[in-house]
Amino acid sequence: MGQRAFLAEMDAGLHASFAAAGMADTGEYTPPGANGAMPCHVYVDRNIETIGGLQQFQAGRVEIAYVRSEGFNPVQKGQVLVDGERYINSKLISDDGSLSRWLVARV
Repeated sequence: MGQRAFLAEMDAGLHASFAAAGMADTGEYTPPGANGAMPCHVYVDRNIETIGGLQQFQAGRVEIAYVRSEGFNPVQKGQVLVDGERYINSKLISDDGSLSRWLVARV
């Protein structure tokens, strides 16, 4: 088993445990232009505070980490409905093949 496969299996197991404890969510992801949604496993991080390039604080942003699975690849402008709130992917932050983290905006 390679590193990417190991991380994918580990992240899926961790998400299942966190979801059972109420610390992770299952959502409905809709790719841009698609007619239907597909289930997805996510972590929603609200009110993220970062320090900008000029050392100013930026607060109030929301980031979503998608747990990647076979055939599931979140993209820019894809939308996810989680716990009654809808978000749109605006900027990819990171993607290691197992977790894909996006800066999102509320729709």
